[in-house]
Amino acid sequence: NWSFGMPNFRLQIPNAHFHKHWHDSASHKGRIVTWFNQAARKHRRREARLAKAQRVFPRPVSGLLRPVVHCQTIRYNSKKRAGKGFTLEELKEAKINKREARSIGVAVDYRRKNRSEESKRENVARLEQYKSNLIVFPKKSNRKKGPTGIDASKDEQAKAEQYIGDVMPIARTKPAVTPYKITDADKSKKVFYTLRVARTDAKMVGKREVRKKKAAEAEAEKKKQTV
Repeated sequence: NWSFGMPNFRLQIPNAHFHKHWHDSASHKGRIVTWFNQAARKHRRREARLAKAQRVFPRPVSGLLRPVVHCQTIRYNSKKRAGKGFTLEELKEAKINKREARSIGVAVDYRRKNRSEESKRENVARLEQYKSNLIVFPKKSNRKKGPTGIDASKDEQAKAEQYIGDVMPIARTKPAVTPYKITDADKSKKVFYTLRVARTDAKMVGKREVRKKKAAEAEAEKKKQTV
């Protein structure tokens, strides 16, 4: 006779991992990915960053200046991020030649268009602020006549330092909540009741209009009969 009692809860719960295929074969692919070269890759990335910084000196390490754009879709369009490049209208407002923009570290996007005046003004102000802090080295360092056009003087070139990090990073400010003292009028308000009434009013607009129209027609019919 078989007798089944209560299980022994002190024993280990079976948790056998039979799907860990360490080696590739004809029947299955290896599912275990190792990363023993993590420290070496970290060292290699650091050496590559240092080599790039030396190669692009005195330009910023992170690359070109990017515009401020809004994210896509109604879910994320309230957030701001760095875009691909400035539009031709923004460059024209900031008095920057579209062909010389990349040579002074400004990214250009020929496809993007300005949909609002607010974002256009924001990016134009960003370009003007960038121009005010810009130090342009001459193409030929041994030029006898000295700097020409927008080239910086020798004193400014001597003071210049390579910028590390994002050029003019986008500041994401959190909305500030200003506290105030709760009054008796605020306490007496019924927020949930008000929302339910507004919701019902919006829902019953059509039915109430039909009911009102029928009542007006019945009233007009009653007046005709009395006359």
